[in-house]
Amino acid sequence: MKPTYQNFIQRLKSLSTKSILLIASSMVVVIAIIAALSGTISSASKRMEKKLYGEEIGNNRLRYKYGDHIYNPETGKILVDSIDWLHINYSDTIAILAKNNRRAFINLNTAELITPLIYEKAWEFSCDRGIMVKSDTIYIFRRDGSIVNPAGFKYKGQYDLLYHRNKLIVNVDNDKVGLIDTAAQWVLPPVYSMIENEYQQRMYNTRLGDQCIVYNYALDTILHGSYQSIDVDWSEGLIATEYNGIQHLFSYDGKLIYEVIYKSISELAYNTGRKDAHGNEIWEETNCYVYTDYNGKKGLMDKRYRVLTPPRFYDITAQTKHTFFASFGKWSNRFGTLIDENGKPIR
Repeated sequence: MKPTYQNFIQRLKSLSTKSILLIASSMVVVIAIIAALSGTISSASKRMEKKLYGEEIGNNRLRYKYGDHIYNPETGKILVDSIDWLHINYSDTIAILAKNNRRAFINLNTAELITPLIYEKAWEFSCDRGIMVKSDTIYIFRRDGSIVNPAGFKYKGQYDLLYHRNKLIVNVDNDKVGLIDTAAQWVLPPVYSMIENEYQQRMYNTRLGDQCIVYNYALDTILHGSYQSIDVDWSEGLIATEYNGIQHLFSYDGKLIYEVIYKSISELAYNTGRKDAHGNEIWEETNCYVYTDYNGKKGLMDKRYRVLTPPRFYDITAQTKHTFFASFGKWSNRFGTLIDENGKPIR
């Protein structure tokens, strides 16, 4: 027989007052326990919610609240307070901490500073070396915070103080540059006026006096000569420019590809001052071409493609069949000189 409301009432009437009170008190206890558990879970959830803010850093699950502090979410304890910013390289557990306009390296696993908070500039670790600047002096650090070069190097305003392939370009007091290793020892002495790291082709483009020298990353000489400049083109090769402006193309391993190269060669025409039957201006060709070099400079060339002038001009226009105006002005034809069809100055 199915239980009905009437059956329930009859059973309830058959219970003693004492039994009813026991059942009622038991229900109150159960309700209280459920409410207490619910409150505890809700409270714990709120506490955890309050703790788990900011981003997780390091390997020990510490967290960083942006522009504020680092804390331990398990204990809620703040480990480093009043942080201006934190620069994190996510492949590393050492970061740069900024506070009160000063820099330090910090271990993200422990939230401990591994260097004093006294430096003015800092770069992230590269090749297991971190670099910071204080009082215009460059200091190089190991991962334990010890200094590799206690005497320091002169800081010349470089924006890229990062090791690459265990080497770093460093300036010295006489405006010369050299290359050091991770032990801060010179692998190229500081006698060069320029060292450029050509990452794409894995080489160093340097200048030593009037000589241009290109090294590969093993510091083997690829190209060496008395050039005005050597440009490393990322798609073509090495462009060596003579002091007279003539340019040569070499391969990335220093082999000559073309003795002389040009960016473009164009005809030169002049306005005769006459008009045809339809009123159009009549233009005629000259006996010369204008050529453009790799750097955008122009020179004069005859119809047999013999170079008549070095590429030292920004523009060349024909005035007559035998006279040309060659301008020096970079942004306009503000001034220039007249040359003849042999490339000689007209006085």
